[in-house]
Amino acid sequence: MANTTWYAGQRLTADALNDMWPSSVQATTASFSVPTAPSAYTAVPFTAAAPIYPSTMWLIGAPTRLVAPTEGTYVVHGGITWPGTLSTADARGEIRFNGSGTAVTTARVQTQRGSTGGMGATMSGTVIFTAAAQYIELYVNQNSGVSVVITAAFGMTRISYATT
Repeated sequence: MANTTWYAGQRLTADALNDMWPSSVQATTASFSVPTAPSAYTAVPFTAAAPIYPSTMWLIGAPTRLVAPTEGTYVVHGGITWPGTLSTADARGEIRFNGSGTAVTTARVQTQRGSTGGMGATMSGTVIFTAAAQYIELYVNQNSGVSVVITAAFGMTRISYATT
């Protein structure tokens, strides 16, 4: 992962060792109410995150954001659990970059068509960050006619320093 070449007898510094550890975060929410709005998406605020390295990848002050500490390519991972109150309706999620109003094209959230309860939708893909402090968010919507309560996990891990 690191951009470091090691040589015999070289002194290892904390910064050099930290560079070897991939930046990673997994944020979770145990309960989020998604309003019924077929054409409007709502950002999911997360309530906890672990593991986080470095700790600035998720902050309670900006609970919807996963922040890249460095430029690079990150793999996106996670899932949403839809309840039985979704019934036969559709539920969708999308990953957005830096406050954009549209989904990124390189990471997807599985569409859920109906749920008898506990139905999971997965997310995966990659996102390229060209600068530190850029971020992604998870947005959801559903059209059941009533609000539904979901649980969600949303994470990302740097897999490369490459930005192209």
